[in-house]
Amino acid sequence: MLKLKKPAAVVLAAMMLLSMCSCSESANAGEAAAAGEGGSYHFNWLDSNLYENVEKMGQANLKDDFAAAANYEWAKDQKEDYTYSPSTFGEAERKITQNKRAFVNDSSFQNKNVELIRIADGLFNDWDYRNSKGVEPLKKYLGYIDEIKTLDDVTRYMTDNEKNPFSVSLVKIGYEPNEAVEDQYVLSIEKPDLILDKKINYITMSESAYKEKDKKEKLIRYILGRCGYQDKEINDILSSCFRFESKLVHLNYEEMADYKNVITKAEILKKAGKYPFKEFLEHYKITKCDQFMGEISYLDKIESLYKQQNVSDMKAYFKAILALRSIRYLDREADDFYMDNTLDRTNRFSKRIDRDRDYLFFDMLRNTVLTAAVDQAYIDYYYNDGTYKEVKGFVARVKEKYKILIDENKNLSNASKKAVHEKLDKMKENIIFPTNKADFEGVTLKSKEDGGSFLDALCVLNRLQNEHIAGMVQEKHERGFWDIYDKDLSTTVTNATYDSLVNAMYIRIGILVEPIYTPDAPLEKKLGSFVTVLGHEISHAFDTKNISRDYKGHDKGIVSKEELKNWDAMSSRIGDHFYGYTPFEGSGSYEGAGYRISGEVIADAEGVKVALMIGKDKEDFDYDLFFRSFAAFWRFFKTKAGQMDQMNNDSHPLAFLRINYTLVQFDEFIETYGIKPGDGMYMDPSQRILIW
Repeated sequence: MLKLKKPAAVVLAAMMLLSMCSCSESANAGEAAAAGEGGSYHFNWLDSNLYENVEKMGQANLKDDFAAAANYEWAKDQKEDYTYSPSTFGEAERKITQNKRAFVNDSSFQNKNVELIRIADGLFNDWDYRNSKGVEPLKKYLGYIDEIKTLDDVTRYMTDNEKNPFSVSLVKIGYEPNEAVEDQYVLSIEKPDLILDKKINYITMSESAYKEKDKKEKLIRYILGRCGYQDKEINDILSSCFRFESKLVHLNYEEMADYKNVITKAEILKKAGKYPFKEFLEHYKITKCDQFMGEISYLDKIESLYKQQNVSDMKAYFKAILALRSIRYLDREADDFYMDNTLDRTNRFSKRIDRDRDYLFFDMLRNTVLTAAVDQAYIDYYYNDGTYKEVKGFVARVKEKYKILIDENKNLSNASKKAVHEKLDKMKENIIFPTNKADFEGVTLKSKEDGGSFLDALCVLNRLQNEHIAGMVQEKHERGFWDIYDKDLSTTVTNATYDSLVNAMYIRIGILVEPIYTPDAPLEKKLGSFVTVLGHEISHAFDTKNISRDYKGHDKGIVSKEELKNWDAMSSRIGDHFYGYTPFEGSGSYEGAGYRISGEVIADAEGVKVALMIGKDKEDFDYDLFFRSFAAFWRFFKTKAGQMDQMNNDSHPLAFLRINYTLVQFDEFIETYGIKPGDGMYMDPSQRILIW
């Protein structure tokens, strides 16, 4: 929240036949019944996450398609509007965004964090002001690149925080935990961002790579043209940029980044050679760090390109990256051009979607250090101690149920059970609060009243980001430290996650709002929504990828390979179940996705299992309300483009499958609704995928 066995020919043929009729009416969903003992299970649900299928399906039979049936009343009243995701999660995101806007607009709420947010708000959301500036803010920073003449100029530019808004250099840094270093983060090294994003696009120019190149070139041509560059100049910039990026990629494209082994500062500087990595570290006062990892082979070879003869190509790279990153911070014309020309051309269902401006603003801030200011202000303004205590109590109850499941597991030895228990007991529980607090004292941003631009602000914010990295890799931090400046761990994001590298879970305040969390809701509704998420995240500690890691997150093999066979068997079974399934016409099938989605599929089922165990402690537990609450929790509408992207790239199955495929695993569900063999929501017990 973090392969497939090939089926036998007979099974393959059967699944291919099923996929041909996968877009049939929901009334025929009963054809998806399970095979008998030892057979294989297949389903044939129509994609109820698409608007056009609501009318087509009508009121489905809950015994055949529970997701469609339980969410029908909600679905038929929805309008095709993607300003926010039409879903329970989207409604929660809307609430979080509205809450943020409320404290920004509350003049009685005053502190340094909200002061900086308000300055950024003025620079981003005042279109009249942005339109009056046009592309002038960008022209200033392009001019600084034009001044570069020598290799020494390149070195100075990469560490000049007043001339380089995005702190672009030829080596990118970050910080990550590493099991070789206790209580401290390691400085990670990567090659810089690339125009075409993926390095494979520079190795093999596939159709998708050509489309990506055409899209990015169009954006760069547009923005440089508006800044006064002539066609020949732009052609030269693009040609030089792609030539240089290709050289960067080919330095080490056959070698994997090493995030396991750590080397010292002396070793890293020796590998850097004549590349000015030492100057970079000293600029950001990274003087006490002695642990480095990542794309070491890249740093080892970058000096071969860091020569005077390549200065012109480096300048072209800097200009292209600057133009591409700046386009959404200029005027409305530039923003509209970006929106009209960034559709995924490899996905035939793609279309422009304009998100809510406040959502875009706060999402943009989340990608800067001001994510800390927003999160701190939100906690200060909205924190409720009662919510914290209730969530902490539910985490304890979920863990107690997992202890029972561990003890009852027949595949683990006593020694393995002891290690798994220790891992559960020592799992770090991060709830609502990051470990540190935002501190921006002394930080100033140039406001619109003073003639500032968002690019000016980014000069400051990206400098602060690198300075924060410097602090993180030179100070001691406990395992599972929740860094408020980490955009990937923002507490106001509507999500919960588990980090296997440190054995820690993160329950964000962004998931604890209506309609996901309501303080006075019945127990069944709480268990069917956010408590299943708690169980889901904890289960990731024990999934196929993470079960062998110990309580510190170290890969110590606490479970034997023989014991892991049951985990592998479940992944294979999921692959068999999903193989050949086509959720809507033109979507393609889930062929080959079994291993990719198996961890999330099993986590969904285990989350429901522990929630049901808690429910059994209540007399007259309302199973119907529980299951309908679970279905409501995962109700979604997406575009076909969004559905295809999720099918092809995401580790989570489509939302309606998270409802249906999860619930068919449980006797309680089957018994509540009187489901029988032949019904679409029936799975033979021999085909279930529960591990615990």
